Amino acid sequence: MSEHSTLAKELFKKGYSCSQSIVLAFCDETGLESETALKISSSFGGGMGRLREVCGAVSGMFMVVGMLDGYSDPLDRTAKAEHYKLIQSLATKFKDENQSIICRELLGLSVEKESYIPEERTEDYYKKRPCSELVEYAAILLDEHIQNKKLEGNKMMKVAVASENGMVTEHFGHCEGFMIFDIENNQILKSETIANPGHRPGFLPNFLADCGVNVIISGGMGGGAVEIFNKRNIEVIVGAKGNAKDTVEAYLQGALKTTGSICHEHQHHDECGD
Repeated sequence: MSEHSTLAKELFKKGYSCSQSIVLAFCDETGLESETALKISSSFGGGMGRLREVCGAVSGMFMVVGMLDGYSDPLDRTAKAEHYKLIQSLATKFKDENQSIICRELLGLSVEKESYIPEERTEDYYKKRPCSELVEYAAILLDEHIQNKKLEGNKMMKVAVASENGMVTEHFGHCEGFMIFDIENNQILKSETIANPGHRPGFLPNFLADCGVNVIISGGMGGGAVEIFNKRNIEVIVGAKGNAKDTVEAYLQGALKTTGSICHEHQHHDECGD
């Protein structure tokens, strides 16, 4: 049990709705003022205004994640997809533990919706409903996510840049070499350059993976190379330009996004490293 989960459960037992209990409990993480947190989450209690749809604890969890890790650029499909992936993952974990994320199913109700008038919070109310435990579990999932994110931010990683004379090269497969940057706590510790060992189909992605690379940055790249990197769980950033170290720093700041610059034309097929 975490401090946030204990607080969220206590808040629910004080009379706050399930969604309010979650969002209010995590104000220290989101930076929201208490009154703002309570107001923006007030519509989601009772499965959204007692409609008994998505559980308010789940909605509150999603709201907190949105404030912490949401996207803001409407054209950034990659960021949108990553966020939806996170939301679906949290929903799956909640459902695996509680068999549903739908309020009426969690409460064992047969009606589609109930009166908009909330029930009085009595001792019997808390005994017959699992809501306080659901709030507690949603907060535990949130704490696990926040902790994992902090651990990820502190871990070591290697970022490789297909380069030539310290600049990002246009074609992955025929680059002069790879600048390898060691990262810790989101900071560059050191870098080294390794010569391109020679291009042949499927070789370079596996070579870099065996070197411990977690991210590859290049100007362009063939679809076959991208597929191999994906299979090796290596993030691919293509469409990059400019100084290699600057692009890595931009990546660490979240300012470097892939453009999807995959080479399909025959004359580039070999050059870009399929």
